Amino acid sequence: MSVLSPTEITDAARLRLALSRVVRALRRQGVSTLSATQVSALSTIEDLGPLRISAIAAQESLGAPAATRVVADLEAHGLVERAIDPLDKRASLIQLTALGRATISDLWSQRTLEINRMLEKLTPAERATIDAALPALEKIARD
Repeated sequence: MSVLSPTEITDAARLRLALSRVVRALRRQGVSTLSATQVSALSTIEDLGPLRISAIAAQESLGAPAATRVVADLEAHGLVERAIDPLDKRASLIQLTALGRATISDLWSQRTLEINRMLEKLTPAERATIDAALPALEKIARD
């Protein structure tokens, strides 16, 4: 790891704080009874399709017991269900139910509307700056 300049440290700290505050504001939106971990797991299943619990654990940086609890909670809410893995009949794949798809879709809609409300408070120049930064933010989010 390289040595960071004071400006790089300050910029990274400002970005961390800004992102944390935006995420916190978004989590307060809506009436979701789901934890951030549960929402993240639902999103992962939505993005990647049916997954084994071990794959969910890896994607979410959870241990196997924690991933098992998250999936059990999502099952209890009727948001996911188990299906037989066609490649290994002994294993299960976790997939979204219709309620799970509707729940995550509603949550994303609520959060998108809230982000739009935040962006409406910006000047056109500030909005253009954010628009220009999106490719870089998407790149670091993928890594």
